[in-house]
Amino acid sequence: MFDIEEEKLPSALKDENRLNVLFAPLRNKSVNPKDWADKISSWKNIINIYCTTNDIYTISLSNLNSKFIRHGRPPSCLKEVFDEMIKNHEIETKEDFIKRSAVSWSGWLTDIVIKRPLSWSYNTIKRNIFFTSNIDTVYVYLEVIVKKSEELFSSIPVKCRNKLIGFKDLLDILNKDVSAADNVKLLLHYLTTEKKIAVKTVTGTNINEFDSFVIKVGDGHAPVSISDLDVGIYKLEENETILSKNIEDIEERIEECIKEAKAHLQKNHRQMAKNSLMKKHVLEKKLEKKSVALLNIQNCLEQLRGTHENVTIWNTYKSTLNAFNTTFKDTGLVEEAVDNTLSELADVLDQHEDIQAALARLPNTGEDNSELEQELEDLMKADTSDTNTNQDIPPDNNSGESEDLETRFKQLCLDLPDVPDSSPNLSTQETA
Repeated sequence: MFDIEEEKLPSALKDENRLNVLFAPLRNKSVNPKDWADKISSWKNIINIYCTTNDIYTISLSNLNSKFIRHGRPPSCLKEVFDEMIKNHEIETKEDFIKRSAVSWSGWLTDIVIKRPLSWSYNTIKRNIFFTSNIDTVYVYLEVIVKKSEELFSSIPVKCRNKLIGFKDLLDILNKDVSAADNVKLLLHYLTTEKKIAVKTVTGTNINEFDSFVIKVGDGHAPVSISDLDVGIYKLEENETILSKNIEDIEERIEECIKEAKAHLQKNHRQMAKNSLMKKHVLEKKLEKKSVALLNIQNCLEQLRGTHENVTIWNTYKSTLNAFNTTFKDTGLVEEAVDNTLSELADVLDQHEDIQAALARLPNTGEDNSELEQELEDLMKADTSDTNTNQDIPPDNNSGESEDLETRFKQLCLDLPDVPDSSPNLSTQETA
């Protein structure tokens, strides 16, 4: 429905009752402000989805009236929706959008103080009092432009940044055909106003109209500008491509001349074969000149690229130097200050050592310790004499006890009968 995919359709377009309300005329805002605002918001959302889905960046009232058809009739309130979008600066005439430009610093003050206030006052009065949307006026949908511009900027490969690329090459990178050129230029114009890219028309080359419009895409961290060095490298690269193609064509023509000469010889057309060889010689001389020109261009291109690299290195050196100077200035880091700091540090360390030594000393009470020393000496002598006395006592071991037990066993006398020679008769004893 309305060139919008089914899964992206808003809920308002899936309900028949709601569709009837949306296509009906808009009531007076003072009667029901909530219903009025809800209806305007719903149509804004539908237009946004339609433009985003189909990569449409410019709209007109007549175009949308022909697109949003239901039961053979367009919506009755699109004009009020357009007027509200113009009032809120959600859409802008294509003419006003193209007039936008990235203002240089020299013209910034004039633009802020004089031009912009006058232009704002005039446009505000025109929008609020005299101006209403025209059915054929083309407007730029700013929200879609901003979103699609960011997507375009993010899709540029790193290898294509910070160098000039032709417009045709850019279309190839974006996978777009020539029919999308006008829309892509609108996106490029917005990115130019944001200083994320720079564009320029290069003249004096043998390139086509598309490639004469060149673009330089930055990295997004700093404003982008196109220098003469960039233009020189771009022209040399384009001429290198053209010459390389010419050389390939000449070599193919030389091969054809050789084939023609052989074919004439097979038919015994010697004069025709000579003509083919003469043509080959002419082409070989032309090829030699083209080859020399290509070599010169390649040498110049390498030198320019080297100059570009040298400029980058030089800028890096300058940035490093500025960083050093700023650091020294902000911190006061100079040789004299470092020497003074080290000298003060040595004094502080010496003072610290003195403090540690003072803390390690015992307090002096003024008492005579000679008596204490004599008492300690007497105690040490007493301990020594006790040790010697203990060494004169024989050790107590179990050998003395063993000898005493053996003597006592010998002194022990028992009166026991003799051992009989035969076994006693148990039955006799029992009878007796």
